[in-house]
Amino acid sequence: MAPYLFLLLLCGTLNKVSGKFEPTWDSLDNRTIPDWYDKAKIGIFLHWGVYSVPSFGSEWFWHYWREGNQDYVDFMEKNYPPSFTYQDFAKEFTAEFYDPTQWASLFEKSGAKYVVLTSKHHEGFALWPSKYSYSWNANDLGPHRDLIGSYILSKQRTLLLFYSGDLADAIKEKGLHFGLYHSLFEWYHPLYQNDKLNNWSTTEFVDWKVMLEMKELVTNYQPEVVWSDGDGEAPDTYWKSTEFIAWLYNESPVKDVVVVNDRWGSGISCKHGDFYTCADRYNPGHLLLHKWENCMTVDKKSWGYRRNAVLSDILTTHELIVTLTETVSCGGNILINVGPTKAGIIIPVFQERLLDLGTWLSINGEAIYESSPWTVQNDTLTSGVWYTTKSPSVYAVILNWPDNNILNLGAVNSLFESTDTQVTLLGNDGQLPWVVGADQVTVTFPDKADVLTEITLGYNRSPKIIEVPSSKIRYEPTWESLDTRPIPKWFDEAKIGIFIHWGVFSVPSFGGEWFWEDWKGSKSKKFVDFIENNYSPGFSYQEFAKDFTAEFFNPDDWAQLFKNAGAKYVVLTSKHHEGYTLWPSKYSFGWNAKDIGPHRDLIGQLISNHELRTISNNKSIDFPDDLAKAVRDNGLTFGVYHSLYEWFNPIYLADKNNSFVTQDFVNNKILPEMYELINNYQPSVLWSDGDWEANDTYWRATEFLAWLYNDSPVKDTVLVNDRWGIGIPCQHGDFYSCKDRYNPGVLQSHKWENAMTLDKESWGYRRDANLSDYLTTHDLLKILTETVSCGGNILINIGPTKEGTIVPIFQERLLNLGKWLSVNGEAIYKSKSWTVQNDTLTSNVWYTTDSDKNNVYAIVLQWPDNNILQLKSAVDIFTNSTVTASLLGTSGSLKWIVSDEIVRIHFPDKATVTSDWAWPKILYVTTKVQTFLKYLQTCSDMNLREKVLT
Repeated sequence: MAPYLFLLLLCGTLNKVSGKFEPTWDSLDNRTIPDWYDKAKIGIFLHWGVYSVPSFGSEWFWHYWREGNQDYVDFMEKNYPPSFTYQDFAKEFTAEFYDPTQWASLFEKSGAKYVVLTSKHHEGFALWPSKYSYSWNANDLGPHRDLIGSYILSKQRTLLLFYSGDLADAIKEKGLHFGLYHSLFEWYHPLYQNDKLNNWSTTEFVDWKVMLEMKELVTNYQPEVVWSDGDGEAPDTYWKSTEFIAWLYNESPVKDVVVVNDRWGSGISCKHGDFYTCADRYNPGHLLLHKWENCMTVDKKSWGYRRNAVLSDILTTHELIVTLTETVSCGGNILINVGPTKAGIIIPVFQERLLDLGTWLSINGEAIYESSPWTVQNDTLTSGVWYTTKSPSVYAVILNWPDNNILNLGAVNSLFESTDTQVTLLGNDGQLPWVVGADQVTVTFPDKADVLTEITLGYNRSPKIIEVPSSKIRYEPTWESLDTRPIPKWFDEAKIGIFIHWGVFSVPSFGGEWFWEDWKGSKSKKFVDFIENNYSPGFSYQEFAKDFTAEFFNPDDWAQLFKNAGAKYVVLTSKHHEGYTLWPSKYSFGWNAKDIGPHRDLIGQLISNHELRTISNNKSIDFPDDLAKAVRDNGLTFGVYHSLYEWFNPIYLADKNNSFVTQDFVNNKILPEMYELINNYQPSVLWSDGDWEANDTYWRATEFLAWLYNDSPVKDTVLVNDRWGIGIPCQHGDFYSCKDRYNPGVLQSHKWENAMTLDKESWGYRRDANLSDYLTTHDLLKILTETVSCGGNILINIGPTKEGTIVPIFQERLLNLGKWLSVNGEAIYKSKSWTVQNDTLTSNVWYTTDSDKNNVYAIVLQWPDNNILQLKSAVDIFTNSTVTASLLGTSGSLKWIVSDEIVRIHFPDKATVTSDWAWPKILYVTTKVQTFLKYLQTCSDMNLREKVLT
């Protein structure tokens, strides 16, 4: 995250509402806005409704589909039967993971002070059991519950009324203000359509529905914000807006605290209302005299949740804070929208943006909350500086760290007429020095490393790898023979791969990829309850397959993402323990991606003429353009995961019941389908799993591997792991995976791989995952560093959705990794393990070296205190040879000295070190020590020696 700073540069409350308001704009506009709203500054907007089910395009899905937008028409024709109606979506609006307490906690941590929920959007579906929306509300259809619910005290009747205790309660219990969005119009309501045909001369829709349901909302849930929308087709007189607002201000249970926006009829926006919204994402960039609000959305293309959103569609934390800063500086509030899923989840990338904002506000909130616009909003000299004030202080929000630690300000000279003016950096101790010039003030910033920011650095290495010769060596079907095969060189040089767990388990997307076994095998209560609560009696796991649709699957987009992540190979689960194959296998009839679900080969490729000649039958094969081809077209190596066993395959269970003395499952299914996989798709990695219930002799493992190494079309390039039967892991195979997330922390003599996953709890996609379940970028780089330093490769798993999307939180982690590797990849790719892996003095330093051992890389995972890096394990390099130390991604060399058998390397000002890689609280840098062949003679004068070396 780019640095955001508040500078403290030197050392009005609104009147309470009173009086009776007439139902005219002249009268209503005289009301003073309740002061809580202006002080709050930051709100959360929630767009949630039936449109969250198709979750395609935007919350205007119904309108665009019905009005004939081709993208929406095509989507429906491809995925739903001809008679399907929009109302049919409602039964899928289930909210099964909805936890209002969890939502409220997230909003509190984000630093928001109020929350506005869409009680009803233009589709007309009410999130509460409205009497005026019978059978088209969340209590009658979908989740069958009141999604707003709260208890309130009726002042008129001194009666305590109880509702379902949902979001309104949770928000208020956190000390936040609760508000409701309400759409006046409904696209296809017949009463509204009839009034429209009558040119608004009739008001049946308003009289019989809108006015009644708005009063129902306010009376029952007592929102402190009534956020009106859907007004633009008719004048305010049709909507009876002034009549309703006069009731709201004079008689409603929230008359003293409520605020309303400006969307109450054509021509009203930006003219009337407690605060103006004017247009979506309204951000004028200059001070307005009337209170206003910037309602904006973290997904730049939609207010409702979209399954097909990609990371580039999501605002970065930097963009969010820039928008907040500009808005508050110009007198506005910001209303930050996130769209929950149909299941009631706020997806992790939205959680991350909100929590990042909260972290920033925990330091800089003093300059935001209860602040006012200053006399100048945007600095006249440095455009990335915006001002706020709160007596007696003025705050400057600096959106980029100043070059050379020098900030020049053109708008603040008047503040520095007294030498008593103090300048401080929020969240940091001490004052900053400043100098006044003729038309500017120059403020000197401290070293960036001292300003509430951590930095991390990295290095790596691996065991000796031998190139596989193109010889005619033949391997016997014994481990003794197979273990003599040299590992293909490409694998050790690659270092980084992507693992993809995708299958029918991606449909329930609950718990993990072992869903079927946890439900039907171990009968875990969590999974049994999930099925009982969400599916009809008699529902089978196989019925999930029809919903494994992959409608958004774009293999080219996936491959480009993996390439941008810096990965060099990709391993796809061709078949997991459920037995469902992602290719049209002859040995899995009716239970494969071609026969049921997406109705396509999800592995398929179009192999080259050169590759065709290597196939044993020498016949032309034409597969559809899918993932294998896309991966190879992007210069990456393609591999497949394959599970040997299948939980509930009756043939396997029969062999198991016979104590594996029979091999019908292996002979008639497993071996034929593995031969089919290799011959058809030619993977360069075959990642075996599901072996642990039977011996390798049952699986006929050595027999298959001998064919793979001797006669298969990939015999010179393929590698296999070690999961081929009981007792085989960590003993035999081209590389050892040993167990999931294997990371020994010490150098291994045999090539190994750390198969790990970004979701710490699951390999398959989980709809109910929270942000805390995901590795941070820091976590990922730390694991990568440790793994490569100790001779391993890392295989980073992500789980796509049933629709074929890689959710933005996965995209962000992978792209952050790619950015880091674009600077520091020299220390990772083709590297070798050095003589020491982990520094003996500074534990967060790991080493690698290049193949010629002219360079040693030290990967430093935290910026060193006082900019001095102390190393113990590398001291011999500095005392026995001429060396140059430098930071990858920067120019010039670093000064260093040796004393007390410790080398101390002087790091530069942190602000000068590849600031593009400064993700939240972490900066990753790599130190390179280049060793020359020329050595210094022994010198008895250590001080002189240090000077010479420096």
